[in-house]
Amino acid sequence: MESSSSLKGSALGKLVVTSGLLHSSWSKILEIHNPPYSNHDPGLQVSKKKKDSGLEFQIHREEKFTLVVFSAPPICRSSSSDSTLLHVKDKENPFPFLCSENNPSFSLHTPAFNLFTSASTSLTYLKSELLQTLKSEKPVIITGAALGGSVASLYTLWLLETIEPTLKRPLCITFGSPLIADASLQQILENSVRNSCFLHVVSAQTRIKMDFFKPFGTFLICFDSGCVCIEDHVAVTELLNGVHDSGLVDYSQVLNRLDQSMLSLADSRLIPEDVIKGIEKRAEMKNLRFDMMFKKLNDMKISMAYIEWYKKTCKEVKIGYYDRFKTQLAFPSKEFDINIKNHHKSELNRFWKSVVEEVERRPQSDASILKRRFLFSGNNYRRMIEPLDIAEYYLEGRKEYRTTGRSHHYVMLEKWFGMESILIEKERCKKRDLSDLLTFDSCFWAEVEDSLIVINQLNTTVGMRDDVREVLTRKLVEFEGYMWEIITKREVSPEIFLEESSFMKWWKEYKKIKGFNSSYLTEFMNTRKYESYGKSQ
Repeated sequence: MESSSSLKGSALGKLVVTSGLLHSSWSKILEIHNPPYSNHDPGLQVSKKKKDSGLEFQIHREEKFTLVVFSAPPICRSSSSDSTLLHVKDKENPFPFLCSENNPSFSLHTPAFNLFTSASTSLTYLKSELLQTLKSEKPVIITGAALGGSVASLYTLWLLETIEPTLKRPLCITFGSPLIADASLQQILENSVRNSCFLHVVSAQTRIKMDFFKPFGTFLICFDSGCVCIEDHVAVTELLNGVHDSGLVDYSQVLNRLDQSMLSLADSRLIPEDVIKGIEKRAEMKNLRFDMMFKKLNDMKISMAYIEWYKKTCKEVKIGYYDRFKTQLAFPSKEFDINIKNHHKSELNRFWKSVVEEVERRPQSDASILKRRFLFSGNNYRRMIEPLDIAEYYLEGRKEYRTTGRSHHYVMLEKWFGMESILIEKERCKKRDLSDLLTFDSCFWAEVEDSLIVINQLNTTVGMRDDVREVLTRKLVEFEGYMWEIITKREVSPEIFLEESSFMKWWKEYKKIKGFNSSYLTEFMNTRKYESYGKSQ
């Protein structure tokens, strides 16, 4: 009997089996290891590169897809368990984008990592070539067996970082390959859509050593009577943990058996009952967290209501809520303002950080559902609360918030939810009054604060070199261009034009530097057109 909750990867398994991708991949792997004497089909474009290190790859441009095959020499048993620690700050780390605040470092399988880095020049050219292929909407399959598959996995991780969200992601198919990730990287990849780009084909007779290295991606585990596709990495470990044979296994017979037993592709009878129960229990716990999160979202509406009331009261006394919050942080006087910071803002930040963490650790299909349900709430939270975090940041004497101080959860909320929300609100902004608008760019006040820092540097530094002054002045001009763009797009709240706002403070100083040089922004401000900004058209 099939257990749908336990075998979520079966859809990917059926796709690759029925499409013939497994046979195509394996045949090209055999070809690179045992090249035929006859010439290739002249209609088939094949390019081949070889490195002194022993790493080799071929590109096969076929009618329906492009296939990249990696080949590596047999792994040395004495180094099969070696690992290389990579930190986000390491200059030699080609994967800093995989690190996060919670996971600033991880370890990789040393033999695979060394082969990958030894071919960096050739692989960089290959990346450029494949990106063009993906832009042509032709699928890309990256494959390899044994250590070659491990390098293929590393290369796919590296390639994925440069692929635009609108393009199809490549699929990496490995055969009997050593694992490459430690527990930290496994956790990072579980929290990423990258996880869905890997299918690891393993014979059930093969045992993979999992004392240090851990599985990620989907595993197609092939038995004599059928196979199962599993995403649950605890179950994969239970089924395959053992001593790995690093030699190149011939999967031709395995795939032939698979063709004859496709109906068993997701048959849970092939998995021990205790493993099935473990998978289902973990799935149940995930769903429980899912349900609790939606309930908690309703509770968060109370804290958001307090913040919205705070914003409204600020408007009544003609001060923006960002500037009032900043003032109260420096000189706390009212209990209400203190509660906004210590209770309501803190509670909202904790909740939305947990939301982002949960979205990142779920399978892609579940994450999409979660993101859609939280779309508007996430945008409102980010645009309302991040400015308050920015106020705290700059009061501590820091700078360059957007690049060095921004919390990961804000970055992800903007990435996931921002574009759709902006597209919707742009239509609405043309038709309505903007007095209650939350500025689209939640880092707006950070841009203002950084520009104020630049003005202070220009006004207070004695004997500044001309080239330094030119760089600082250019930053102000760039900020002016940014300001004019969001004003013309009606993407900024009218409250920035209140007389005591930080932005108006910036403007009063900037026009002294600007002098009589005219621009769209200076004309807009000098003629006080900003007083009618945001009123319905």
